[in-house]
Amino acid sequence: MALRKRPLGRTGLQVSEIGFGCGMMAGLFTRGAPALQRAAVARALELGISHFDTAPVYGDTASETNLGAVLHDMRDQLGPAVTLATKVALTFDELDDVYGAVIRSVEGSLRRLRRERIDLIQLHNRVGPLRAPKPDIGSGAQLALQDILGSRGVVDAFCALHAQGKVGYFGCCAFGGDALLARDLIASGVFDTVLVHYSLKNRSSWEIPPDASVRDYGQAGALAARSGMGTIAVRILEAGALAKSESTILPPVEAAIRFALSNPEVSTALVGFSDIGQIEEAVRCAELGPLSATEIGSL
Repeated sequence: MALRKRPLGRTGLQVSEIGFGCGMMAGLFTRGAPALQRAAVARALELGISHFDTAPVYGDTASETNLGAVLHDMRDQLGPAVTLATKVALTFDELDDVYGAVIRSVEGSLRRLRRERIDLIQLHNRVGPLRAPKPDIGSGAQLALQDILGSRGVVDAFCALHAQGKVGYFGCCAFGGDALLARDLIASGVFDTVLVHYSLKNRSSWEIPPDASVRDYGQAGALAARSGMGTIAVRILEAGALAKSESTILPPVEAAIRFALSNPEVSTALVGFSDIGQIEEAVRCAELGPLSATEIGSL
């Protein structure tokens, strides 16, 4: 069975159910050996993984640089089905010129990734009622809604980059910061995709949480899906914590991956990898298909 693909919302793109996350926790693209990085991408492509996600903040630009080198060396093997996503995370000091800072960030990413165009550019900053040096969760400063949607804000810069052919689609982040304002970003209609926290431990991007012990992300994934946006599930393994769980009826990694992919509104689930064996395990889990309602109810 081949790794299935799903539509990335209204973009017209098809992405693999498992996305290759190049973040810091798994660390392959921030501190791995170049030979292993290349072998891992080759194996991922062979298994049908076609979506790669990175960010400038991962390893202080190391992830973009390393992924860019590998994809450039393998460019003849990629084909049009491979999609590349990166992010913009503005610091508090950059907020005097949001528009210019976004342009500079993306142009830096293009150089490091050795690309003329990025398929999906995502805002990594969270949104809150006011600017703040740091959000409660995530990267960069907390932005106000006006910084994103207002004149010469993030979206204006994204649109200028799109007009120049440097970026394709726009994404935002809907976990951390203010959940209601994140819903406003989704409702604005200017973003094509959204990053959502969705796991066995926290299902609140789609479901109302059972009690106050679970942070409520405001059913942002459900709202985004209804709006025609692509939904990209992150933290499905809760930074590795669920991989060590002993409380499930299934192997923990299998339970976590199959749970996320049991939701038909999830476009792709990002998974970070440290080695090739983890890539093969993730694909094997995805190929087993969705969990039954009974299985989900017991987890």
